Amino acid sequence: MFVFEDIVTLDDRSIQRVLKEVDMRDLALALKTASEEVTNRIFKNISSRAREMIKEDMSLMGPVRLRDVEDAQQKIVNNIRQLEESGEIVIARGGEDEIIV
Repeated sequence: MFVFEDIVTLDDRSIQRVLKEVDMRDLALALKTASEEVTNRIFKNISSRAREMIKEDMSLMGPVRLRDVEDAQQKIVNNIRQLEESGEIVIARGGEDEIIV
């Protein structure tokens, strides 16, 4: 089961591919409760201009309902699952003997 916090397990190229499909408002909302590790990993994979825009959006939106944050995170997870199903990205799952080269 892939959850939003598992984004840190994706390689940089996969994160960049996922972010192409994500609405920046949803991303800003999803990052409101995200761990510092997830936030840093996402910010590492976007342009400095996009990073500043997201930070500004996050500060301007003020308090939001947790349900709205969870919905935004779920949209992103659904995009990740679709990209995996289409073979555009690979999600490394622990415990499997699958070798990616």
